[in-house]
Amino acid sequence: MTCSRPAAFLLAAWLVLTPASRALAADAVPATEAPAPSTIAAARDKVLPVVVSILTVREDFKQGEPVLTVSSGSGTVVTPEGHVATNAHVTQKGKSFRVVFADGRELPARLVGTDTLSDLAVLKVQPPKAETFAHARFADVLDLAPGDTVLAMGAPWGLSNSMSAGVVNNPRRLLVSLFDDEADYEDRLGADEPTGRYYAWIQHDAAIAPGNSGGPLVDLSGRIVGVNTRGMIFGGDLAFAIPGPDARDVVNALIERGEIKRSHLGFRLRSLKGTGETEGVLVNSVERGSAAEKGGLRAGDRIVSVDGEPVTTLQPVDVPALQRRIAELPIGAEVRLGIAQDGKRRELKLTTRAQPEDRGEERAFAPFGASLAELTAAMGRRRNLEGERGLLVTGLRPGGPAAIARPALDEGDLLLSVDGKPVPDLEALEAVAGEPPPENQPLVIEYRRGPERRIALLVPRHGDQMRVPLPELDKAWAGVEVQPVTSSLARELGLAGPGFRITRVYPGSPLGEAGARVGDLLTAIDDVALRAGNETSDLPFHQRVRDLAVNQKVTMQARRGDQTLALQVALRAAPANTASLRTLALTKLRAQTRELGFFDRAARELPASQQGVMVDGVEAGGPAGLAHLKRGDIIVRLGDQVVRDLPGLQAALDAALENGNGRVIPLQVLRGAESRILYLERYWLTETP
Repeated sequence: MTCSRPAAFLLAAWLVLTPASRALAADAVPATEAPAPSTIAAARDKVLPVVVSILTVREDFKQGEPVLTVSSGSGTVVTPEGHVATNAHVTQKGKSFRVVFADGRELPARLVGTDTLSDLAVLKVQPPKAETFAHARFADVLDLAPGDTVLAMGAPWGLSNSMSAGVVNNPRRLLVSLFDDEADYEDRLGADEPTGRYYAWIQHDAAIAPGNSGGPLVDLSGRIVGVNTRGMIFGGDLAFAIPGPDARDVVNALIERGEIKRSHLGFRLRSLKGTGETEGVLVNSVERGSAAEKGGLRAGDRIVSVDGEPVTTLQPVDVPALQRRIAELPIGAEVRLGIAQDGKRRELKLTTRAQPEDRGEERAFAPFGASLAELTAAMGRRRNLEGERGLLVTGLRPGGPAAIARPALDEGDLLLSVDGKPVPDLEALEAVAGEPPPENQPLVIEYRRGPERRIALLVPRHGDQMRVPLPELDKAWAGVEVQPVTSSLARELGLAGPGFRITRVYPGSPLGEAGARVGDLLTAIDDVALRAGNETSDLPFHQRVRDLAVNQKVTMQARRGDQTLALQVALRAAPANTASLRTLALTKLRAQTRELGFFDRAARELPASQQGVMVDGVEAGGPAGLAHLKRGDIIVRLGDQVVRDLPGLQAALDAALENGNGRVIPLQVLRGAESRILYLERYWLTETP
């Protein structure tokens, strides 16, 4: 993810049509009569003006490091106060949000609430002063039929708002084909973050693309009848939307409370399809230690009634509504389940409890060079870690403290304690290891790997990392680049023998001061012939020079046309190469920088006096990336201060942030042959980590 490439646009779980799932594509139903253009225009004008693009700065984790990227989705303003309904996967891992309106206006937004189980989220626009927003409305009932015309609106690929038209293929679709096991449905949609548990999808063929996620599906009355969420890579325009009435209920609850509270009994359901039964719903699995298990419920039982009301789910598409009904029971309430078990009927009384989180918070912990996720009960069951509390290692920075601990930690390890203190969550870890230990003493880490409990020694690292390379022995340097010329090539070119032809003379170099020019053919050093082994490698020449002593004076024989030259050269130490320069990772900018070296100046034909800092890497979603800073830029000024070196860059950034004047901080860079001005937005500097 570099700042020069376009933002990564998001439509979660673009599905690849496998042979087993191609049956889903066969349901396309053409509209029997095309609607009048005026009807489509009226529906469009009710909703499209309040459809927004959402710019999300995401924090993902790669090899234990937090990496900021930019993603895009769509949403709809649904209240006069500026609440925006969208998908949870659009806001997922978001650290900061911007909303772009149809008229091009761009405003910051805050996350009001998210519900991964329904894949819905709500943002609230933050205008500079209070205002009333135009908005659209959800449909109160799902009354779609196959063949009904629908309009998909949003910002595909992060472009400005667009609209496509299609028809409803199936208003109640579960993504389970005739050949799939419905028991795997939730896990296929997300192992640690299942979604779509409580509704069936609207399948339609209005064209959508990545970036449409969270945008509205609109009927010809101008109602939001769905929220576009999923699409197919293959199989034509095959798209899936969350039903509008279901989305409305979740969105309203998120606006009111910021979260969705659901009840949990500890079992999973599946339809009667393939069982030969015609009454009830099948209990597919029962969690160990749950209220259901303690009450005597077993996998294979059939639930035939809930609080005295009969229930039957003959097909997979019937299951979500029943699961939603159970989830909406009051937390702590007693529920009566009529069950068929071992050929007999009985009634169980269970008490609901709050539904636990499926996935715990994940965060990078810089002192360990690792990303860690809080282990939930659901994650523990899936990993055979039931009853444990700790932090799951999800990634390691190569060469970081955790990767070089004694012994090294590994992905999948469960961190249990640090210096004897339990770390059940990220806050506990921060309290125990957030500050440098006295005299940089190693920490004793207890962790679980499979069934084993192990210990390790780990030395944490804190703060911005300035890398100072180990000093290297000076090597002799002649100051030229050369092209190998073999004997056969010399004959073909009409040159006076083999050697190394000078292709570049560095300014102020030893051979340059001795009078060498581009085109000279170097043939010997101190009467020892120079011979090229092939026509591609210049290594023999440079190795011969490096074998000599720094400050040694040598005679280099050369040919210049018909002339024979004897160049008196005083060799010098080679300038530092890139690997030998100091680097600085700036957390505030989310950019990697390093010293400006001799070869950087030479490559761009800059004067030897040129100062600045070279940009080595930029996170696309960090403040530097959002300012369009690129790898290879040379920073020469930040704010009102000239940048000469790495400490100067750090000081200039701190001073600009302390100043606090203006919305942006100017940044002057050298890019190629140009000098450019970029702008760092204070909003991103303060809103992103």
